[in-house]
Amino acid sequence: MKNNLSFDYIAKDILDNKKFNKISFESHHGITRMEHSMRVARNVYKIAKRLNLDYVSATRAAILHDFFINEEFGTNHGLIQGVVHPEIALANARGEFTLNEIEENAIVSHMFPLSMEFPKYKESWILTAVDKIIAIYEFSSYNFHYTKLTNKIS
Repeated sequence: MKNNLSFDYIAKDILDNKKFNKISFESHHGITRMEHSMRVARNVYKIAKRLNLDYVSATRAAILHDFFINEEFGTNHGLIQGVVHPEIALANARGEFTLNEIEENAIVSHMFPLSMEFPKYKESWILTAVDKIIAIYEFSSYNFHYTKLTNKIS
């Protein structure tokens, strides 16, 4: 595999997709789902490339791992959304893009062990770990900012 494809080159077809861009308007961890997905993807890209893995598949899966909009759940949010959203993200990704086995497994297993789908590839494990680390960072940053702002108002 060529080890010189840029992140922007890998992401271009996904970021040009009209349906995918709807996640730019979805709140997620105190930011937008697009911001979260891109933060995860840039880190997955760096790690997978450094480890000489299939960084193209890992990056594409990372961009697509939360490819869903809240209205696809109706009133089912919270834990249920956390468990089933990987399957919805995979279905949405399959509907818009051609995916390989690594991309499919990484998307559907990124919530392991909350969801029962097991990460089969190193690229899947990287996405799973990076997503959790970044989610913790985003939650703590958002909550800290919110608490700080609330204390100023009180």
